Amino acid sequence: MENRIRQNVKNNLYKAAISYSFLLNKRIILKSPNFEQNNTYIIRFFKSNFAHLTGVKTTLLKEQFYQKCLEQNLDDSDFDCDSSNELKNFVKIKLRHLVNISEIFKNGVFVQESFKKGSIICNIATSDGKCTIGFVDAKFHLRPKTILDKNCLDKESKIIYVVPIIE
Repeated sequence: MENRIRQNVKNNLYKAAISYSFLLNKRIILKSPNFEQNNTYIIRFFKSNFAHLTGVKTTLLKEQFYQKCLEQNLDDSDFDCDSSNELKNFVKIKLRHLVNISEIFKNGVFVQESFKKGSIICNIATSDGKCTIGFVDAKFHLRPKTILDKNCLDKESKIIYVVPIIE
């Protein structure tokens, strides 16, 4: 049973890396006159953010982990996804959305500035209704910090629908 779970996670890591690769070297621009803090947000995805978004634990360097996922040559010792039920569920939820991450910005998304959920604090968060991605400042752009299940935007705060520009 554990081997089946680990193999399933590994297969989903491979799919997620391929989907994530379509966002690398792209600028995703979110523009709206309705934003209050900035008129425009530029989002960038980097290899170094992938491992954190997956939820798995690894001792590999961040870029090395991403590369091994992309090349589909992870060893079982390269990651931990099943040391506890909590970790298994955490990874399962994150990967469910990461395997389709390249599709999220192809259509409009809901955007919320100054996003907070529990201990998670982000400059903005986006949601397609199925998941929420939080972004934090990386000087000249925003980078992904978290991916959450379902729409976690605060319905009590301003939410703006934006069609992203992908360059």
